[in-house]
Amino acid sequence: MSNASAPLVSVIVPTFNRAAMLQIALASALCQSWTNVEIVVVDDGSTDSTPAVLAGLERDKRIRRLRQANRGVSAARNAGIAASRGEFIAFLDSDDVWLPWKLSLQMAVLRALPQAGMVWTDMDAIGPEGSLRCSNYLKRMYSAYRRLGDRPLFAESSRLSGLAPEAATDRDPLVAWGGISSAMLFGNLVHTSTVLLRRDWALRVGGFDESLRRGGEDYKYHLATTRLGAVAFIDVASIQYRIGADDQITCGPNQEHFARAFLETVQQEIRERRSEIALSNRELRSILVDAHDWAASAALDNGRRWRAASSALSALKLRPTRRSAWKTLLKAGLPDGLVSLARAAKSTSLGRTLKAAWPA
Repeated sequence: MSNASAPLVSVIVPTFNRAAMLQIALASALCQSWTNVEIVVVDDGSTDSTPAVLAGLERDKRIRRLRQANRGVSAARNAGIAASRGEFIAFLDSDDVWLPWKLSLQMAVLRALPQAGMVWTDMDAIGPEGSLRCSNYLKRMYSAYRRLGDRPLFAESSRLSGLAPEAATDRDPLVAWGGISSAMLFGNLVHTSTVLLRRDWALRVGGFDESLRRGGEDYKYHLATTRLGAVAFIDVASIQYRIGADDQITCGPNQEHFARAFLETVQQEIRERRSEIALSNRELRSILVDAHDWAASAALDNGRRWRAASSALSALKLRPTRRSAWKTLLKAGLPDGLVSLARAAKSTSLGRTLKAAWPA
């Protein structure tokens, strides 16, 4: 479908030392059925063959490249937004892949829902080599969906065929929309490479937090986005999200940074906007307990015992019966040899017996 006279979508692609996967990501953006796109690639100081890859692609006038000293993914995305010209903005990480109809589907939904400023979708997980690892991975990756349980997330919903019949195909996914800023305090619900948002919303949010270089910037950005009004979710996977790569920011050692960033963002939100949050004090206390507990566990995994103990005590101050926090506190005080022994015991019959006797 030709839509050269339709609104321009700016695709922001930050990249750092991913030359091997960058071409695949960019090809998926160039092959969109929504053809009126510009692709702004921000090379965040790559030292591999990324510059050569981009030089070979610049024959396509839809691609523009920026290069900066390494400042992190937030700074790269912000530079891309500042340089973009589109009425709509989408984000694509350089190791992910869009399905060809992603933008057309999302544009149809935003046209049908003028009150919604942002739309995101589900995703499939693929391995480093591109094979499918898990379909509909969003709710598996983001535990906030499980924390919400049966709580309704959106106020309204419709099948795509009822909302935007011109976009309906054999896929007729559910589209849901409404305000979710309070629900976002349970944790992130939005995956950045699936997002399409209106430019004026992106400008009002004000950019990604460049101080969060090792995790948590996406959550803070999407939380700010959802505060602006109604957003929409299309319950179909429109991207392939690559997992298992060693360079991913979500790898194990960075979990502590994610945990602390989440805790600090939630604390700031409660402190500054309590009157706008449609959650009870009990629910907020539970969220904070979970956040402190996560920070404690992640710190312990990184060998930071004093910080683990401090976070565990913060969780216990809010909920003295939190068993997982007591476990972390106990482990934080054990000598190194006993900690190693406790970890080894997890896979033994003794470990299973202890776990059964003291459930999480």
